[in-house]
Amino acid sequence: MSRHRTTAAVLIAFLATWAFAGTAGAAVPRLIFPVVAATSYYNDFGAPRPSGGHQGNDIMAAKRSAVVAVESGRVVKYKRSSNAGCMLYHYGRSGTTYMYIHLNNDRTLRNDNRGGCRNGIAYAPGLRSGEWVRAGQLIAFVGDSGDANGIASHLHFEVHPNGGRAVSPYRRLRDGYKHLYPRPEAGTVESLRMRIRGTVLATFPDEEPARVRLRVMRIRLSTGLVVKPARNVTLTVPSEAVVTQNLPDARVAIRLADLRPGDPVYAFTLDARETRASAQARPGVHAVREIRRLLRK
Repeated sequence: MSRHRTTAAVLIAFLATWAFAGTAGAAVPRLIFPVVAATSYYNDFGAPRPSGGHQGNDIMAAKRSAVVAVESGRVVKYKRSSNAGCMLYHYGRSGTTYMYIHLNNDRTLRNDNRGGCRNGIAYAPGLRSGEWVRAGQLIAFVGDSGDANGIASHLHFEVHPNGGRAVSPYRRLRDGYKHLYPRPEAGTVESLRMRIRGTVLATFPDEEPARVRLRVMRIRLSTGLVVKPARNVTLTVPSEAVVTQNLPDARVAIRLADLRPGDPVYAFTLDARETRASAQARPGVHAVREIRRLLRK
């Protein structure tokens, strides 16, 4: 990625003062993990590449997986690097610069290369270059643009403390907060609810309040966004919540205690105020109005 490396250095230097004057001594904060999906990665920082040592970590994830801002800051789109493809510069409030590289450019899940570096394809719908975004906000989608074309989709992620030389993101990725969903743009959504598809890990019917712990497979938000966060969540089960069993020709009431580990379920949550705590799914934030046990296949 030698061609975009020179451009990166120039753009960082040009915009550093404009974006965040006075933050040069700030440390890299604890980050939001940049991809809300099932991922795999290892510390490949410095690994040999044709253009030199690898300057980031490659986070492998399914194409069109949600990419979020790792801290609050300003984002700048960049589309003119044949190596990087569709990418974003993120000038964090801490003074750290982040790069999100090889974003999606496909209109379909095939490698069609027909989408371009556009909102709704590479970048979040409505995202403006130079826009301030909050930590955890949806900003882009995983892809294979640039010199990753036709290779497994992934996010090449870089960390540049104080806008300087790249450092390994690995430890910060390991320590990052993993969100249940990407946060919407500030001021656009006050509350939201979810339909969660998952499997039961455990139930706690005799505790106050009662709770259920799920392995999440898929979430549809009331905003219409669908994500596959690949994480666990604990939901409060109020006394008025309904627990049912799907049958071939009916649905019958059951008890929370009837659910068993491994049972496939839909969990429908009540509206919750949209906050960082709700995006991180901290205990006690999300409650269900219905749990529907599905037939095992």
